[in-house]
Amino acid sequence: MNNFTVFGMRMMSERERNGSHIAEELAQATSPNNGRIYKKGEIIYQPGDADDRVYYIKQGKIKLAYLDESGRKLTLAILGDGEIFGEMVLVGERRREHLAQVLQDAVLLPIEREKFLDLIARKPWLALEIIALFGKRARDIEKKLEDLVFKDIPTRLSRQLLRLIHEHGEETQEGIQIGFKITHKELADLIGSARENTTSALNRLAREGILDKKRYRIIIKDEGKLKEKSGTS
Repeated sequence: MNNFTVFGMRMMSERERNGSHIAEELAQATSPNNGRIYKKGEIIYQPGDADDRVYYIKQGKIKLAYLDESGRKLTLAILGDGEIFGEMVLVGERRREHLAQVLQDAVLLPIEREKFLDLIARKPWLALEIIALFGKRARDIEKKLEDLVFKDIPTRLSRQLLRLIHEHGEETQEGIQIGFKITHKELADLIGSARENTTSALNRLAREGILDKKRYRIIIKDEGKLKEKSGTS
């Protein structure tokens, strides 16, 4: 089994854990003509918005973020093709608590809460999938909070880069490339750091030959060394 096959299996595993079965059912239950195109930077919803829909990502990248009262941002997750978000409306959320913003031009298919619940009533096994999705996202947030409290910036950055290539990586001749453009500021928001500190840590990884960064593109050239930096090897 070659490295590309192993990487492909790992990517499939990530998609399965991110609620792909739910998304497949939503794709079938929603008319493709109901999809809406969102441009990079466009806000889908923000804290305080009333919105009773779950969103299926047909194409593109969406970031979910926490905003504090001063406007500081902590990105909680980056989601891609075949994933869903906004699922907290299913357990009674009436107003949004987080920001959902387009990171890469996207096509989204929304489904109203009542239609989603009707789908679960017709296919009860979906309830278990939803519970599993809630559990995974709660664990992801717990890990992020643990990193913020106990890990330094280089370690947080290394761990985040590993997550990005596992969830959004594309195999290239040079290494594993994060499959979308990402700025240093967006990376900083993912690890709860200032942009300048994030850039410094990125430059250090580049000097050590662990990654190559071009214009808004990051290629991981040595995943093993990156794991060592992250403390997960």
